Parts: sequence; C-alpha cells; structure tokens
Amino acid sequence: MSVTQSLPGSARAERDNRAARVSLYAVIFGAFVAGCGYVPAALFFPLTLTWMAVILLSGVTAIVAGHLARFRAKRHGLHGRRLALAGIVGGWICVLVAVLALAAVAGMVGGLAVLIDS
Repeated sequence: MSVTQSLPGSARAERDNRAARVSLYAVIFGAFVAGCGYVPAALFFPLTLTWMAVILLSGVTAIVAGHLARFRAKRHGLHGRRLALAGIVGGWICVLVAVLALAAVAGMVGGLAVLIDS
C-alpha cells in the first residue's frame, strides 16, 4: 500500500492539519450566517444581536484556529498553510462585518433616541 493514500492509520492521514480545516469551516459558517440572517436580523432586534455575536465568534474561531494551523504546519511540516491563511483572512473579514454591523445598530438606536427625545 502506498503512503499517498489517505486511509486511516496511514502516514498521510496522521499528518493532516485539522486546525486549518476548522478555520476555513468557521469562515464558511460565518459567511453563511451573515448572508442568510441579514433580513430577519434587521426586522427583530434581539436576533440582530445574536446574528452579530455568531459572526464575531466564528471570526475569532477562524483566526485562532488559522494561527494554530500555521504554527503546526511550520513546526511539524504539515499541509494546510494556505488554507489556514485563508481562514485567518476570512476570520478578520467576519470580525470586520460584525463590528460594522454593531456600529450601524448603535447609530440607529442613537438616532432613534434623539428623534424620540425631540
């Protein structure tokens, strides 16, 4: 049996960088939540806060797992450095989207408070 096959117990399966896949999966989940949850979140305020928290947590997870994967790939010679870098960049984009959404919600609430007071 050749080493290039990825059967359980083979050398290639043991050298897999799981943290790189976790970082990319976290970015995909954050992008899915950001894209699909925008309209319901805009209509119901508690859902907006949950929407932002999920995007922020998936972004932070992607950043941490991506850095861990790059460290493991460099130190132990594993594959997945580019995948981990994609997870890091996507994680920062998720964090940016969550922070911008939080700023928009805070501005909207502040603007409504000014309109109600006057």
